Order: sequence, then C-alpha cells, then structure tokens
Amino acid sequence: MRVVQTAAEITIGRSPAEVYTFVTTPANWVGTHPVTAAVEGATETSAAAGARWVEVIRPPGEEPGFRTEWLATVAAPGHTWVIETDRLRAPGLRCQIVYTFADRPQGTYFRRDMSVLVDDAADVDETWLADLGDGSVHEGYLRTVKAALER
Repeated sequence: MRVVQTAAEITIGRSPAEVYTFVTTPANWVGTHPVTAAVEGATETSAAAGARWVEVIRPPGEEPGFRTEWLATVAAPGHTWVIETDRLRAPGLRCQIVYTFADRPQGTYFRRDMSVLVDDAADVDETWLADLGDGSVHEGYLRTVKAALER
C-alpha cells in the first residue's frame, strides 16, 4: 500500500464559523472546487457527522467524470471536519480529507489535508494519481473559497 498526500492552507478574512459552514456545505463545492461537477443528496447545509452525499468529480479533460460517495466522520463546527470514501474513482482507492480551522487576528486559518491510500492491487491511472497529488489544484480551491467569502 502507498499513500498520496497533499495539503493546502490559507487565511480567510471571516470567522471560523462562517468558513466552516461554507466549506462543509457540499453544494458550495460546485463552482469553487475545480473538479466538482455536481453534488447529490442532502447537500444544501453543513454536513454533520454521519451525513452521506455523492460528489461527481470531473478531472480536466475527462467526461463524464466519476461518482464518489462521501461520509462525514468528524464534525466539530469551527474546528475540524473529516470526510472519507472507501472508493475514490476505483476499488482500492480510499480517501480521507481533513479540514482544520483556527481563529487568527486576521481571520480564519483554514487547512485542507488529503490522503489517498492506494492498495497494491488497485487498477489506477498513474497520471491521474500524480495529478491528484499536485497541490496547485487544492491551493486553487482555497483561493476560490477565500474570494467567495471575502467579497
């Protein structure tokens, strides 16, 4: 088994509660995260622990993309949010995303850590996996969130 990890962080000029509510509401991913084409299920409010929904992920140049079911496993408003899937794109690819929030004088420190566990037997596109570990996509997402919240 191997792990692909990426992290991005930013400070946003809003309270931790505002940032938390915005980024933990899956409907807000459409238009802010560059690979989120759609979300399905209960997506209009902040996802509490135990909530499940589907994200349609469309990497650049890929049609129609793929569906991933997420489960919120930790929800501590204004502090931490954790989501997981046991099938990111294909069997043998498990993913965990951890959002961390901290109050700072200039706003909210927001960090996004993503870890993908790749089983040795997984049939995976190595180019896609390398792109997944490219932090620029995740940094772009955080910049878009900051712009949306600070307008």
